[in-house]
Amino acid sequence: MPLAALTNVTCYRLAIKRGDLSLVKVPANLRDLPRGSRLYSRQTEAYCRESYEVPLRRSDLKMHAIYLAILGHLPWWARALIVVRNFIVSFLGLHTQPAADVWKPEVKDYYIPGDRIVRFNLYTLDDNEIVAGGDDKHLDFRVSVMRVTENETHKVVVSTLIFTHNLFGKIYLLFVLPIHRFGMRRLLAQAVALGRI
Repeated sequence: MPLAALTNVTCYRLAIKRGDLSLVKVPANLRDLPRGSRLYSRQTEAYCRESYEVPLRRSDLKMHAIYLAILGHLPWWARALIVVRNFIVSFLGLHTQPAADVWKPEVKDYYIPGDRIVRFNLYTLDDNEIVAGGDDKHLDFRVSVMRVTENETHKVVVSTLIFTHNLFGKIYLLFVLPIHRFGMRRLLAQAVALGRI
């Protein structure tokens, strides 16, 4: 299957207009990393980088709530893949987490840098952006969830930057990136379609 087929993801939500029930498309679109992102200056260092945007309909949410509304709702199949991945890479000495933490991650009302949010380390948090990620011997990664307003439209942009350390990191990404790209777009589109953001 071509990579483009894996990255073109659109979800739908039910809408009622004038008494008629219809489906409304909610695409997650590929875009550039926003200039105001804390990750912007590091993008040229990254082996891989990508950003996706969706409309933000709930501008009242705090950044950690937006992050959780997107990344805290992994489908069962994605959680199962993470558990299998953790089992396999544990033999290679990579960082893993207990399966229980994957199936039911701890969710709090308040976060500060240094906390874990869903499965990742929280590095920075302000009113418009949250940056989380992890470091390992094969690669480091950062995920930015950022609230932006462009052309008077509120949006959420999720950006991922991956910094490989060695050949193993690059080979690892051959297997992980197609699933990541499909999954990230789907998580974003579903968060909008289901009214979480």
